[in-house]
Amino acid sequence: MKRWRLELIALGLATAGVGWLNAQGTPTSSAAGRIRGFSAAASAAETARERDMKAAPSPKVAEADFDVMTAEPHHAGSPYEIKLADYVGDRFKEFGLEVARYEYSVLLPWPGERRIDILGPNPIKLQVEEEKLRGDQWADKPGILPAYNAYSPSGDVTGEIVYVNFGVPADYETLAKLGIDVRGKIVLARYGGSWRGIKPKVAAEHGAIACIIYSDPHEDGYFQGEVFPDGPFRGPGMIQRGSVMDMPRYPGDPSTPGRPSKPGVERLPMDKIETLPTIPVQPMSYRDAEEILRRLKGPVAPEAWRGALPITYHVGPGPANVHMKLVMDYGQRRLIDVVGKITGAVAPDEWIVVGSHRDAWTFGASDSVSGHVSMNSVARAMGEMLKKGWRPRRTILFVSWDGEEQGLLGSTEWVEDLATELSAKVAVYVNRDAGAGGPTFGSSAVHSLTPFAHELAQSIQIEGSTANTSTLFDTWLERSREQSPAKDGHPMLKLPTVGALGSGSDYTAFLDHIGIPSMDMGLSGRDGDGTYHSTYDNPDWFKKYIDPQFKFSVLAAQVTGVALLRLADAELLPLDYEAYGNQILEYIRDIEQQAQQATGASAADAKRIDFAGMRSAADAFTRAGAALRQRGESLLAGTPSAAALGDINHRLMMAERDLIEPAGLPDRPWYRHVIYAPGLYTGYGVKTIPGVREAVDAGNYARAADQATVVIRALRRATRTLQGS
Repeated sequence: MKRWRLELIALGLATAGVGWLNAQGTPTSSAAGRIRGFSAAASAAETARERDMKAAPSPKVAEADFDVMTAEPHHAGSPYEIKLADYVGDRFKEFGLEVARYEYSVLLPWPGERRIDILGPNPIKLQVEEEKLRGDQWADKPGILPAYNAYSPSGDVTGEIVYVNFGVPADYETLAKLGIDVRGKIVLARYGGSWRGIKPKVAAEHGAIACIIYSDPHEDGYFQGEVFPDGPFRGPGMIQRGSVMDMPRYPGDPSTPGRPSKPGVERLPMDKIETLPTIPVQPMSYRDAEEILRRLKGPVAPEAWRGALPITYHVGPGPANVHMKLVMDYGQRRLIDVVGKITGAVAPDEWIVVGSHRDAWTFGASDSVSGHVSMNSVARAMGEMLKKGWRPRRTILFVSWDGEEQGLLGSTEWVEDLATELSAKVAVYVNRDAGAGGPTFGSSAVHSLTPFAHELAQSIQIEGSTANTSTLFDTWLERSREQSPAKDGHPMLKLPTVGALGSGSDYTAFLDHIGIPSMDMGLSGRDGDGTYHSTYDNPDWFKKYIDPQFKFSVLAAQVTGVALLRLADAELLPLDYEAYGNQILEYIRDIEQQAQQATGASAADAKRIDFAGMRSAADAFTRAGAALRQRGESLLAGTPSAAALGDINHRLMMAERDLIEPAGLPDRPWYRHVIYAPGLYTGYGVKTIPGVREAVDAGNYARAADQATVVIRALRRATRTLQGS
């Protein structure tokens, strides 16, 4: 899991365009005494199954599984990662699942020589290796991937340093007001504010020759609490690894966009790949970043730019002068996805897919072994249910992804490989990344799944909870209210917000490329994730500070298991297109308000955007969704025929496919969904109705008008599908 996404899931928020639809109302099932998508009789049987599922996960078994999966470093392509593919496949077989493996060969760099020296004033060689804490058994293990930023190019540069805060576009606007130019300079950016890959991208666009990214203690170090080993937060010598591929253009193997990385597939030459940074990038600890920052002069940094280091933050440029040399070993690395399958008894060609990534930057205790262990627990529990005669209505696939950390490699290649079959068969994809670290549930999803997410959270009791926080729904709502208090005319939230999906985890190819309804969910605590992407995301840290008794692992398995049971066994898929349409209307209003702020000649251009047409199309989509839902409810209240149920389920599945624009979004055709995409400059953060919104953001109203017609066309397609016409 990427930390940016984890924070959004924990808070139930998205980064752009989330309306206030959820401020009103209370969560209710589709009818009294029934679970959404089930008839009354089927609801009673489902309740009994869910009771068994909740009782099945064992903390002891989860810990044993966790210990195997965190025993050695296991980054993509490493020997232990390949062994873990066998381990997961063997467990799936043991549980009674059909097992398949999918192998790919992906372009992936490993770090060679990395050196950063301060040439002056007061020359010093900085540390590019992560600190080894005395006596830490994990830091001494062989095979730990050195601290680097995946997909950085090699480089050998020397230049003055400019501190650029988070290194996002707004920070360069501030630099321009200060009269500071980064051309020919090396920029120093701190983690946070956006996804890390945006930082070198924006730096290069402004003429910088290299980028150093460090973790300031303000974000996840001593400013937040005690640092490891005395607390859960990042120590001075810990380094955050991470990919800097330009994933908002496309994820997956950068040499094979839109096609699987298999033998015989055409690959782009390195100089034709658009998603690789053009300047060298290296991560750094705050201990060594302080050495650079102490040597900077120039203007004092604006207050919002100041971190928690015991220095005066200056912007530069210089006089700190730095030499940076990186040598990256680009090559083809082996990638293995493992799939466990339970074939459905009634609708075997309707698939529910759940996935969690197996790979890690180092040991991956939180990211993402904690999520994978909860998925394994559900597969084990369902295996026991199979032995007792149960078989799901729909087919369930459990997928162990490889290569997520470097750029969603395993999931993207698999979706590109099987796109035709997946488009025809997958009803819902459920993502389980990191997220077994506390009692607070959160979810981002296509908004047809918003009511489902609320009801799911209501169904899970928290062991030892108080009267005020008895279910996952309660803790979710409590956190949501803390983050979005009643103000500026907005009422107090009555429902927690289900965030819109951007990117940053393995749902991306399912939703954004082929239009499969998707849901990302997890559990979080309040202590943050201070060892994120470091050597110290290890078992000792996790067991001491995150989940000592593996009770949150059990809770995560319970909510995952109930979600899969409801999706797989529902007579009607719990996709609510009325809720979806209402949220789309909120997004349209939000963009229209922004466009109305245009002045001068731009104001006339902004009026060319057919907002009335988009509203009309979204209204029709909403009405069609309401009518289909009501038709389904009527069927469930009587004695529905299999043919009638099958027809509605097919329409519910295919309506999302209609929101795919075959030509893709402007300048990035791999992303094809007209409602959701990661922002070009927000990274993981979502841009809703992205073709129109990003054009309005850029003041390109002619493009916004063209994209509005694309959205109208897609909504009309989906409306016809919902209507059955």
